[in-house]
Amino acid sequence: MRDRYLYLLGGHSFQAEANRQFLEQAGGSHARIALCIMNRPGWEEYVPLFQQMWTEAGMTQNVSVIVPDEDGNLDMGQAEQVLSWATGIFIGGGNTEKYHQYYATGPFKELLIDRYENGVPIAGNSAGALILPEICLISPLDNDQGILMFKQGVGLLSNVLISVHYTEWDDQSNLLQGMKTRKVRYGVGIDEQACAIFINGQLASSLGESVYTVTCEDFDEDRYTIVKRTS
Repeated sequence: MRDRYLYLLGGHSFQAEANRQFLEQAGGSHARIALCIMNRPGWEEYVPLFQQMWTEAGMTQNVSVIVPDEDGNLDMGQAEQVLSWATGIFIGGGNTEKYHQYYATGPFKELLIDRYENGVPIAGNSAGALILPEICLISPLDNDQGILMFKQGVGLLSNVLISVHYTEWDDQSNLLQGMKTRKVRYGVGIDEQACAIFINGQLASSLGESVYTVTCEDFDEDRYTIVKRTS
């Protein structure tokens, strides 16, 4: 059985080393990447940037885009075809609630789980990273209501909460509150220019700027340990 790789980027999609390693796991020059993004003005302009980055890392032009239509609906036939073809899946960033709606529910969620279980590496940036664990934690800084939100994620990671834009948003207190509320003892905070790499559900390494591991020893007494990881 192939090892299962997740690349969680904290806010910047175009991290060269993280994308190089993701591409390597996806098949190198022969990789076929499914790029899942949201429909917003100018989204088409991002696609060549991804293609250029992956081409510079050694891949030929094998990128297919999955994007909802203007009404927020996915063509599930096309999505299933692309995901079945892909050797790597990259989920972009943007509005986390919308990304959750598109890519962490219903048939698409089941397709993602199937591909991951079959060894297809998955990368997610910001919103794309937040939706992948069992619990999707959405910071008050990341929604219009300004509240801490919890949604059922894809479920590729268990017993961990993820925070992105961690230092830039000063999001430590929100991550800790989320851990306490849901009684999850382990959290990972990822800076915008950082990537946390999980192998078979465990944090294995980090790239770029800092990744923080947060372990809660006692919820009632608010005792926790934070370790700063740098690549």
